[in-house]
Amino acid sequence: CDLLANRPWLLLFALALIIIVTITLRGIVGTFYFKYHVEREDLIGSFTGIYMIALAIGAALTPVMTRYLDKRQLLMLLMSIVTVLSCVFFFVPKEQIWLMYSLQFLIGLALGPKSPLVFSMYADTADFSQWRTGRRATAMIFSAAAFSQKLGGAVAAASIGWLLGALGYVANQQQSADSAMGIVLLMTLIPAGFALLAVFIVRAYPLTAGQLATVQQELGLATQGGAKSEH
Repeated sequence: CDLLANRPWLLLFALALIIIVTITLRGIVGTFYFKYHVEREDLIGSFTGIYMIALAIGAALTPVMTRYLDKRQLLMLLMSIVTVLSCVFFFVPKEQIWLMYSLQFLIGLALGPKSPLVFSMYADTADFSQWRTGRRATAMIFSAAAFSQKLGGAVAAASIGWLLGALGYVANQQQSADSAMGIVLLMTLIPAGFALLAVFIVRAYPLTAGQLATVQQELGLATQGGAKSEH
């Protein structure tokens, strides 16, 4: 199968899966975090809303960011920022609401470009596959990309349920020390770990801007040659 032999695509599939897990974890666990840790259930809606707004702004700013860094470098930088800010979040006292909101907004900004960047990189892997094999598998590549999105959401939801259940979480009751710490970890250090893993995967991604330029140039020459041979 061309996909399984396409190393850039395999790395990108893993990357997309890990990033969507990170995004979903922070989105879902925020509800538990404010209800049981911060004890301000009235703030759940606004906290979630500011995260969604930040994700949208980050996605909209992606074309501006790519003027200064190539896609690979930009993803490494953004996921490094998510790692650091998520670790900082762990140490925020529960009284510092404004700091929680600020960190969540900044993390959302950093995670927002994920979709436009990754889907653009999937197109690059289609070019790479065609350049290497002479066959283009764009539909298969993007279908598998959509699957990684769904799988990432499912993994995140299952991880939350499994960890909270193992730590003794009971809905709508005072949480045990273990359960309360599990909620904090799911909001902070666990997403930080996923984000750090994403940094190492992006670092291993082999399609640099220079290599992509070569691939696209050679594909263009091949296309031109094929067009001339038809006349």
